[in-house]
Amino acid sequence: MLKDTYIERHVAKHCGLCGRVSDLFELPGMPDKFCLECSADFATVIQLNTEIGAETRAGRSADTLESELSEMSRRILERTPSAGLSDRD
Repeated sequence: MLKDTYIERHVAKHCGLCGRVSDLFELPGMPDKFCLECSADFATVIQLNTEIGAETRAGRSADTLESELSEMSRRILERTPSAGLSDRD
Protein backbone atom coordinates (compact mmCIF):
# COMPACT_ATOMS: atom_id res chain seq x y z
CA MET A 1 0.00 0.00 0.00
CA LEU A 2 2.74 2.48 0.95
CA LYS A 3 4.76 1.38 -2.05
CA ASP A 4 1.79 2.10 -4.36
CA THR A 5 1.34 5.53 -2.80
CA TYR A 6 5.05 6.29 -3.24
CA ILE A 7 4.98 5.21 -6.88
CA GLU A 8 1.81 7.22 -7.50
CA ARG A 9 3.47 10.38 -6.18
CA HIS A 10 7.01 10.02 -7.50
CA VAL A 11 6.89 8.27 -10.86
CA ALA A 12 7.12 10.73 -13.72
CA LYS A 13 3.83 11.19 -15.50
CA HIS A 14 3.53 12.30 -19.06
CA CYS A 15 0.81 14.51 -20.47
CA GLY A 16 -1.52 12.53 -22.73
CA LEU A 17 -1.13 15.15 -25.46
CA CYS A 18 2.22 16.92 -25.39
CA GLY A 19 4.17 14.26 -23.49
CA ARG A 20 5.66 16.69 -20.99
CA VAL A 21 6.47 15.36 -17.55
CA SER A 22 4.26 17.38 -15.27
CA ASP A 23 1.48 17.34 -12.73
CA LEU A 24 -1.51 16.00 -14.59
CA PHE A 25 -5.18 16.91 -14.45
CA GLU A 26 -8.32 15.03 -15.36
CA LEU A 27 -11.06 16.43 -17.53
CA PRO A 28 -14.56 14.99 -17.37
CA GLY A 29 -15.16 12.52 -20.17
CA MET A 30 -11.51 12.35 -21.21
CA PRO A 31 -9.66 9.06 -20.73
CA ASP A 32 -6.18 10.61 -20.54
CA LYS A 33 -4.73 13.09 -18.08
CA PHE A 34 -3.12 16.29 -19.28
CA CYS A 35 -0.69 18.98 -18.10
CA LEU A 36 -2.16 22.29 -17.00
CA GLU A 37 -1.67 24.00 -20.39
CA CYS A 38 -3.22 21.16 -22.39
CA SER A 39 -6.06 20.79 -19.86
CA ALA A 40 -6.86 24.50 -20.14
CA ASP A 41 -6.83 24.35 -23.93
CA PHE A 42 -9.06 21.27 -24.02
CA ALA A 43 -11.51 22.89 -21.61
CA THR A 44 -11.56 25.99 -23.82
CA VAL A 45 -12.21 23.87 -26.92
CA ILE A 46 -15.12 22.15 -25.17
CA GLN A 47 -16.60 25.52 -24.18
CA LEU A 48 -16.09 26.98 -27.66
CA ASN A 49 -17.87 24.01 -29.23
CA THR A 50 -20.79 24.51 -26.86
CA GLU A 51 -20.97 28.24 -27.64
CA ILE A 52 -20.69 27.69 -31.41
CA GLY A 53 -23.58 25.23 -31.23
CA ALA A 54 -25.70 27.67 -29.24
CA GLU A 55 -25.00 30.55 -31.64
CA THR A 56 -25.76 28.37 -34.66
CA ARG A 57 -29.04 27.12 -33.16
CA ALA A 58 -30.01 30.72 -32.41
CA GLY A 59 -29.36 31.67 -36.04
CA ARG A 60 -26.45 33.96 -35.18
CA SER A 61 -23.01 34.07 -36.74
CA ALA A 62 -20.34 32.10 -34.92
CA ASP A 63 -17.47 33.28 -37.13
CA THR A 64 -15.46 34.82 -34.31
CA LEU A 65 -15.87 31.75 -32.12
CA GLU A 66 -14.97 29.46 -35.03
CA SER A 67 -11.80 31.49 -35.66
CA GLU A 68 -10.87 31.18 -32.00
CA LEU A 69 -11.54 27.43 -32.11
CA SER A 70 -9.37 27.09 -35.19
CA GLU A 71 -6.50 28.95 -33.52
CA MET A 72 -6.84 26.89 -30.34
CA SER A 73 -6.86 23.66 -32.35
CA ARG A 74 -3.71 24.75 -34.17
CA ARG A 75 -1.96 25.43 -30.85
CA ILE A 76 -2.96 22.03 -29.50
CA LEU A 77 -1.75 20.24 -32.62
CA GLU A 78 1.58 22.09 -32.54
CA ARG A 79 2.22 20.73 -29.04
CA THR A 80 1.79 17.10 -30.03
CA PRO A 81 5.09 15.20 -30.25
CA SER A 82 4.33 14.17 -33.83
CA ALA A 83 3.78 17.77 -34.98
CA GLY A 84 7.36 18.04 -36.22
CA LEU A 85 7.20 14.77 -38.11
CA SER A 86 6.45 14.60 -41.77
CA ASP A 87 5.46 11.75 -44.06
CA ARG A 88 8.02 12.88 -46.60
CA ASP A 89 11.19 10.80 -47.00
